[in-house]
Amino acid sequence: MNRKVVIGFLSLCLTLSVAFVGLANAASIYHKYIMSGSILEVSGQNAYLCIGSAEGAKVGQVLTVYNFKKKPASQMDKGVIRFDRVKVGKIKITKIVDQHMADAKILSGNVQQNDIAQLRLK
Repeated sequence: MNRKVVIGFLSLCLTLSVAFVGLANAASIYHKYIMSGSILEVSGQNAYLCIGSAEGAKVGQVLTVYNFKKKPASQMDKGVIRFDRVKVGKIKITKIVDQHMADAKILSGNVQQNDIAQLRLK
């Protein structure tokens, strides 16, 4: 076989391998820093959220849920945080669905889709 063809093929394989590893890392970073804790769905007193076994979640844990409210323009001076973190309720994990997802029961408050549940490990 032509040496240039073999080298080209091996280069292509290496490039694709690096790309796939990069995509896997990007998905992991996206989940950890963007999605983690997000309430994805609320139905009655039940919530489906983006916290699972990979984050250390366990059935029975109670999590505080927050919403982020934008501050009025008058409070957005230099160096001031633009959003207030507002506690909106509590949920209790009822089932770990997989590494990244769980079912929960709303215990109190007005928990809505796109709120954020915070898991605190001790």
